[in-house]
Amino acid sequence: MTARIRPGITWFLLGVAIVLGQGCGSTQRTLAQDLAWERWSQCSLRHAGVSLSRIDPDGRVWVTYGGDDRLGFNAWNECMLQAAVEQGRTSTPILPRAVAMAPPVPADAGLPAPRWNIGDEWAFRYERPSGAGTFVWTVARIEPLEGDPHYVIKSGTSREIFYRVADFAFTREMVEGKVIRVSRPSQWRWVDFPLTVGKSWEMKWTDERPPDRQTEEIERRCVAESPETVTVPAGTFETIRVACYNVRDGARTLTFWYAPAVRQFVRGEFPSASGLELREMIGHKLR
Repeated sequence: MTARIRPGITWFLLGVAIVLGQGCGSTQRTLAQDLAWERWSQCSLRHAGVSLSRIDPDGRVWVTYGGDDRLGFNAWNECMLQAAVEQGRTSTPILPRAVAMAPPVPADAGLPAPRWNIGDEWAFRYERPSGAGTFVWTVARIEPLEGDPHYVIKSGTSREIFYRVADFAFTREMVEGKVIRVSRPSQWRWVDFPLTVGKSWEMKWTDERPPDRQTEEIERRCVAESPETVTVPAGTFETIRVACYNVRDGARTLTFWYAPAVRQFVRGEFPSASGLELREMIGHKLR
């Protein structure tokens, strides 16, 4: 959550402002706006001196406040930050549950590769030892990269993640237009289609992080272990549990529950030295 203010402007915002009110249906908003609205609804009741101007599609909140009420704004801002943490920790539904029917699964061929459409959105909560919060993935566009079309997933205001359309392999990640992570060759994929229970696949690639001037040789083996019915804040889904392991020492590196009904994982677990990170889907809007 990013709270934006315009010092010196009291109770109004110059220019055109789109104000999200109770009368706006959630289908007219992005998932990031839904989450921001939920935080605003909590904190506006406690801090009446701050007035909402608009909430951008990426979830940025623009407000105004009286020029002599800086302390009131600071208290509201702290409330919004805490509300974001609480969203990440709650296991109860935050967003309206959308209905998505699972595609038919051929008896022998397994789950076919999904197609992501521009405008598809998935919202997640995360909880780790260092904190909690929410994030939204949006399919922003399809862009050629290294000769292949890629889905470009936007998260927040400046993060973009590139997945190859042909096989959903991760290729690169960018923040504010700068590359922060690259996979060479693009082999890392936590799901492999057509997906069948018992299927396994191995990958080997170099993980490059240019800002840190670091590279790491990685080998992973993933296995579609079993079908499972999973309940998360977004609903109850039929899934296939996929676990990935470090080929060198056999340690489990992550576990995903892939749900064909929403073309995405609905739960993920990421063990690390500092503890377990959990991600769960809290909402989705599919085109």
